[in-house]
Amino acid sequence: MYTKFLKLALVLLICTTSCKKNNNDDDIPVADDAAFALWIQLGTWPNTSYYALNVKDLTQGSAKLQGNGIDVTTKLNNSVIVKDGFYYFYNAAEGRLGKYKLENGAVNVVKEVPFSHLASLAGHTWVNDHTLVMIGNNASGNAVNTVVINTDDLSITTGTVTGLPERPESYNKYLVGGDLQFKDGKLFFSVNMQNTTAFRVYPRLYTMAVSYPGFAVTKISTDDRSVGVGSTSGYFATSFVDHNGDMYFLTSWNLVWNENGSRAPKGIYRIKKGEDELDKTYYVDVLQETGKEAAAGVFMDLGNGKAILKVQETEGYENTKFGYIILDLATGNEVRKLTEIPAGASGERNIYVEDGKAYIAVLSGQGTDYIWIYDADSDKVTRGLSIQGGYNSFSRIDKLK
Repeated sequence: MYTKFLKLALVLLICTTSCKKNNNDDDIPVADDAAFALWIQLGTWPNTSYYALNVKDLTQGSAKLQGNGIDVTTKLNNSVIVKDGFYYFYNAAEGRLGKYKLENGAVNVVKEVPFSHLASLAGHTWVNDHTLVMIGNNASGNAVNTVVINTDDLSITTGTVTGLPERPESYNKYLVGGDLQFKDGKLFFSVNMQNTTAFRVYPRLYTMAVSYPGFAVTKISTDDRSVGVGSTSGYFATSFVDHNGDMYFLTSWNLVWNENGSRAPKGIYRIKKGEDELDKTYYVDVLQETGKEAAAGVFMDLGNGKAILKVQETEGYENTKFGYIILDLATGNEVRKLTEIPAGASGERNIYVEDGKAYIAVLSGQGTDYIWIYDADSDKVTRGLSIQGGYNSFSRIDKLK
């Protein structure tokens, strides 16, 4: 009982001191010189608070939330989309889409507009630097809706994908996720069919090429080795187009797919540049290849023919610790496990990648945590920024400028 009380007191102390404003400059959040925002979670769902910890350098030094964090809880959550220092957030509960910036110690609203065309954000991708496409179910789940956003003025064009594969009898809902990408002038994403009574998905993956800006399905390819879609984007990162123009995606949101209650394996697929269908010669069963189950959804391109994949230390929903594996994209083979990084807890999108380097925030549970840096060119791991305080989760790392 005493231990639980002490932990609660520490959390309350952190929350109080990080939000408090007085004449002591050390207690005032400062964001103007921050190059990165490390999102920190305090508390457990649903009583959670999110703070953006301002960080100048991920490679060295130390940081703490007290006096250096912005409470983003009332305006944002960790499903935000970030680009060029701006955050875009769809608040489905309140029917609002907004553009925001972290500055002067607060979340500042650039613009907000009423919006409720998506039941929730499933996937997003950038068509160009000023055009954001988002997809998600309609309210009943029997269609996939679309929205095209001009991020300069937040003007919106809504629509619906036409030509989706028909749902088998008793499968009443489309399951759509975060594996949306723009490639060769078209959009690519997958759907499953879900029986919401039996809590089961139909045992087939449907991957589609979709015209843009018409949003008409032009090609459907299927596969039965895995089902599932990429975990919800914003929160997670499960797909990308590499420097060769090939698309890769991870089926990390894998529900029960048969009557015995087993879940589908988590797999990696490829659609090659210039092609509209799945590459039938390419499939990676993550568990078979690495001996580890892929985590809920961090699969990122390192830019040099390699990718980093977050994996669970133990299989199943009860896992609490994660590790990291480097894959050769061309072959799908494991290159190596990053054993230099201690297995630890983390949040949804706790990795940031830039210039062939992966910056990984890992919770140690010991009060001092670290950013670990993997350099794909040298194949070396180094320890970077230390984070003081001990927190519940590192939800994401974003570059602000």
